[in-house]
Formats: sequence, structure tokens, C-alpha cells
Amino acid sequence: MLDRVKMQQLSAWMGFVGIITIIGGVLSALAGVFAFVVGAIPGIIAIVLGVKLRNAKQYAEALLMEQDTELYSGNFNMFVENLNIYFKIQGVLIIISLAMGLLGIIISMIAGLAFYSYSVF
Repeated sequence: MLDRVKMQQLSAWMGFVGIITIIGGVLSALAGVFAFVVGAIPGIIAIVLGVKLRNAKQYAEALLMEQDTELYSGNFNMFVENLNIYFKIQGVLIIISLAMGLLGIIISMIAGLAFYSYSVF
């Protein structure tokens, strides 16, 4: 059974976060264009994430409009598919961020040791 109140709350938050993510992505993409176009990639990814949330919101609203539970499967599957893509992209971005952070720590430690050994001798 679909809990309509929770689905409405989820839909509202997906809509809000989706819009804010799209706006942030557009601003980031515009700012990144001046960084040799490669800087626009994070903004484009944010726009895609925002669009996926907005799509999921539309399917959640379609679920709320349906009275026949047999029609839930199509809208529900599309709702879950959009959220699945959103979370996959977010997960990949988190993994990349952690790897880059770890790489930065390792490089900083190597640079610190090199500077220390240079200053001691």
C-alpha cells in the first residue's frame, strides 16, 4: 500500500532539491566554461542529477494521481529507475572524491617528506 503522505513529502523535497541542483549546476557550468571548458563538467553532471530528481518527482506525482493500484507498476518502476540513476551517479562522484582526497593526502605527505629531507641536509 502506498503511503500518500510520505510520497507527497518525498515528491516535494525531490522537486526542491532538483531545482536547487539544476541552478547550482548551471552556475557551475557557466563558471567552468572559463576554465578551459573542462571545468564545466561538474556543472553538467549536477544538471543531469537535478533533472533525474525532477523526473522522479513527476513519476511520484503520477503515482499519487493514480487510483488503480495496477497502474502503479509502470509509474513506480520509472520512479525507481530515475532514483537509481541519481544514486549511481552520486555514488560514483563520492568514490571519485574519496580517491582524489586520498591521492591529495599521499602527494602532500611525499612533498612534505621531500621538503623535510631537503631542508635537513
